[in-house]
Amino acid sequence: MNNYEDIARRQPRLLTKKLQQGIPDAIRGMVWQLMSNGKSLELEATYRTLLTRTSSHEKQIQRDLARTFPKHEHFAEVGGSGQESLFNVIKGYSLYDPEVGYCQGLAFIAGPLLLNMPDEEAFCVLVQLMKAYNFRELFTKSMSGLHLRLYQFDRLLEEMLPVIAKHLEGQDIKSTMYASQWFMTLFAYRFPLELVFRIMDIVFAEGIEAIFRFSFALLKRNQDVILSLDFEPLLEFLKVGLFDVYINNINGLIQNAASINISKARLDKLAQDHLEELKKNDPETLTSDALRSENRRLQDALRKLEAGYEMLNREHIELAKQHMEARAAAERSNMRVEELQIKVEGLQSVLTSERSQAEEDVKDEMDRLAKKNLELTTRNSELEDMVEKMQSALGEANAKLMVLEKERSDLQGKWDGLRSALKR
Repeated sequence: MNNYEDIARRQPRLLTKKLQQGIPDAIRGMVWQLMSNGKSLELEATYRTLLTRTSSHEKQIQRDLARTFPKHEHFAEVGGSGQESLFNVIKGYSLYDPEVGYCQGLAFIAGPLLLNMPDEEAFCVLVQLMKAYNFRELFTKSMSGLHLRLYQFDRLLEEMLPVIAKHLEGQDIKSTMYASQWFMTLFAYRFPLELVFRIMDIVFAEGIEAIFRFSFALLKRNQDVILSLDFEPLLEFLKVGLFDVYINNINGLIQNAASINISKARLDKLAQDHLEELKKNDPETLTSDALRSENRRLQDALRKLEAGYEMLNREHIELAKQHMEARAAAERSNMRVEELQIKVEGLQSVLTSERSQAEEDVKDEMDRLAKKNLELTTRNSELEDMVEKMQSALGEANAKLMVLEKERSDLQGKWDGLRSALKR
C-alpha cells in the first residue's frame, strides 16, 4: 500500500486489474488517501480550526442532512454521530472554499468518504477531490466544469450511442436533466453505496473522466428499455432505474465500463471545442471566469499564508512554553545540585571522622588479637609438655601392668596345683 505510486507507474495493468476487482472494505479508506495524496496533518489542523467558526450555510446544510442518505443507518438518525460528522465536513468545506460554499451534491461525495475514514481525513480527501481531481469546477456558481463535462458527454453520446442520442433528442430530454447528478454525486444520489464505493475506487485511480465510461456502460446496457419509453417515464428511468439491470452483478458493470474506450486526446479535443464555442458565444464569461480563477488562486495563497502564520504562531507559543519549562527545570536542577553538594560535603566529613575511629578500633582489635594469640601459643606449648609427660607415665604403667599380669598368671597356676593336691 505504501508503494502505490511506484506500482501505478511500473505495473499499471496489474493495478487496474486489482482495482476492478474492488478494494477490500477494511483498507479502502487508507487506499483512497494514498491514491489521492489526501493525508495532511496541516489540513487536518485547519479543519479543526474551521469547525470553531460559523458558516452562513449551516441552516441549509442542516436541512439537507436528512435528505442525503435517509435510508442508511449511519446517517438516518437525526442528531446522530453520522449526521454530525457529515455536517462538520460540509460546513468545514464551505468555510475553506467560500467561492463554492455549499451545494447538496457535496454531501453525496462526503458521505461515502465518512463511511471509510474519520471526518478530519474525509475533509482532506474531499479537498483533494475538489482541487486535484477538478471536481471543484462542478460546484462553482458558474458551474463551468459541469458545462464542460456535459458538453463532452453530449458529443460522445452522439458518437458512441447515436440511436439513444437521437431518441433523447426526440423526447426533448437534455443531459442537464439526468447526467448532471451523475457527475456531481458520483451516482451516490440514488445508487447503492456498494456500487458507489466500487465506482469511487476507479475514480480515485483514473479521475473524473471515469464517470463517462460508467455512464455509457449503463446507457448501452439499458438501450432497449430507453428506446421503449417516452418523456416522463424515460426521465424517471434515467434518474433511478439504470442500475437495476446490474443489481446482482456489480462486477459486470465494472467490466463493461472498463471495456469502453474514451481517450484523453478525445476529451481534450472536446474541451478545446467547448472553449472555442464559449469564445464565440460569450467572450465576457471567459474574462469573468479568468478573473474568478485568479481571485481563487489569490484566496488559496492567502489561506495558505494564514494557515502558515497560525502554525508558526502556535509553534512560537509552544517553543516559548518549552523555553520557560526548560528554564524552570534548569533552576530546579541547580537547586538540587546545591543540595546534593551540601549532602556530599556532610557525608565526606562523617566518613573522615568515622574512618579515623574505624582505624583506631581496628588497631585495638589487632592488639587484642595478638595478645590473645600469644596466650594461646603459650598455653598450647604447656599442653604439649603435659601430653608428653602423660604419654611417658602411660608407658611405665603399661610395663608394670605386664609384670603384674605375669605374676597373677604364676599365682593362678600354683593355686590350681594346690587345689588338685587337696582333692586327692
